[in-house]
This record gives sequence, C-alpha cells and structure tokens, in this order.
Amino acid sequence: MLTRTASRRLATAAIAVGASAAILAPTAHAADASEVVAKKPAKLTVASYQAYLKKQTTPEAKKTLKGFKALSNGQKATFVKDLQNRKIYEALLGRVEGRIGQPRTLINPYNSEVRFVTKAATAVGKDKRRTTTVRFTVTEEIFKIPVTSETISIAYPTAGNGPRRATATAKAFNANAAIAVTHNRVSVLGFGAQTGWSAEPRVSSFGKAVYKQEHVLGGRLTYRASLTNNED
Repeated sequence: MLTRTASRRLATAAIAVGASAAILAPTAHAADASEVVAKKPAKLTVASYQAYLKKQTTPEAKKTLKGFKALSNGQKATFVKDLQNRKIYEALLGRVEGRIGQPRTLINPYNSEVRFVTKAATAVGKDKRRTTTVRFTVTEEIFKIPVTSETISIAYPTAGNGPRRATATAKAFNANAAIAVTHNRVSVLGFGAQTGWSAEPRVSSFGKAVYKQEHVLGGRLTYRASLTNNED
C-alpha cells in the first residue's frame, strides 16, 4: 500500500507530465497548420487548369473554358505556361486618353500568342446633371482568349448646380489559376479615382506577388486613364 507521501509524489509527477503534453501538443498542431498554409502547388498543368475552369461559374470563365478546350494540345501547354509567367503579368500595362463620347481600343502584342487589350468607354447620361461615366479596362489575352482584366469606372456630374461629387468602382475578371487578383479601396478625389491591385501567387512557379495601380481622371470634354506597376 502506498503511503500518503508516495501518493502525493505520483500525483505531482502526473500533473507535470500532463502539463508538458499540453504545452507540446499545440506547438505540434501549429507547425502542421503552418506547413499546410505555406505549401502551394509547384505549378499549373493543363489538367489542373482545366479542372479549375470547370469549377468557375461566371459567364466569362465559361467562355475561357470553351476557348481553352478548342485549342490544340501544344497550344494548351503554351497557354498554361504563359499563365504562370510573372514577367507576362508584369507587362500587363495600359494608358489611354481621349474625348468624351469617343471610345478607344488599343492592342499591344507581347509575343506571338499573348496580347494586351486596352479599352476606354464613356457615356453621358440624359439626366439633369448630365452624369458622365468613364470605364477603363486592361485585359490579358492568350490566343485571343481573355484570362485577366482590371477595370476602374468613375461617374460624375457635368451640369447643374448641385454638389459635384464623383463615385467610382473597380472590379477584376480573373481566369488565371496561377494568381489571385484583388484590389484595395477605391479612392476618389475630384473627378479622379484610383485603386491598387494585388496578384498573389497560387502556385510556386509564378514567384512573388505583383502590385499594380489603376487610375482614371474624367472631365467635361476629355479623360485619361492608366494601369501601371507599383514597386514591391
């Protein structure tokens, strides 16, 4: 039979062991969780990209899937290689200026299969304030299939005696499974608006993130807009 002293020693030892296990266990789980978060697929493949597109529900993604499936096997391999090429996304830039009422479209080839399409469209409302809208979009296309675009729009009054306040929005279309594209708050100053874009890698082959700035400035008669890279 154990003495009271021996029983107390055993109980103390058990508590110490339990405490040690409680301390070690969360550390182990935290390490496992960080490994899961940090781990990305090494690269995109034709099969993984097609599976990604099939999960998307937007009309634009469905259009991209239809175009991708119609390519030859060699073109599909090139398409997927271009998606995860950081230099190509870095080169997605655009600049345009023009008169209100005159749409502009500029096409800049990057290589034999990749091109960048810059578009600006304007509209003048029939309301008393003659609210004018300027919409600016830069799109990357591979084999003339859209894969990524960034858009900024601004609307502002050009007539009447009320307050001259502008409103602006930004949105992205992204069918590039190698990156996740998001924008921060759209800031408005006068009849100008800007936002910052982040392209965070989803696969290791893309490398580090890319950051861009998109800006639009409207007026009663003219507008100008640009998409540029930010230093990271």
